[in-house]
Amino acid sequence: MTSFRQRGFFSREAGGQMFARLSPNHWKIEAATGPRRNDRRGRFHFWPDRKAEQEEINLFYEQGLEFVGDWHTHPEDVPRPSRSDITSVENIVRESVHQLPGILMCIVGRRAPPRGLWLSFHAS
Repeated sequence: MTSFRQRGFFSREAGGQMFARLSPNHWKIEAATGPRRNDRRGRFHFWPDRKAEQEEINLFYEQGLEFVGDWHTHPEDVPRPSRSDITSVENIVRESVHQLPGILMCIVGRRAPPRGLWLSFHAS
């Protein structure tokens, strides 16, 4: 995910999904996808290919991994979620069929982790 940081002025946002192996008190993220060929990407926007996302969810589920959230980049040193980011993750929580207590959102900024990462949990 950090390899897609928007370091250049013309860099476009990128994003994808995160998948984890779950136990009662532990989520171990084992895979992150994206960006994909048919995602719509610009300097200040990222709209994923929803069909490809569902295919990823199905594929990783067959491998014993659960979809646990989304990630995307922001063209700022220390990222903060926009109103549309919050709305998007709230929609995912509300519309997804899952048994999770919530969904993760990760935003990758221009600075190196940890300062250049935003991670939040959005409860069901």
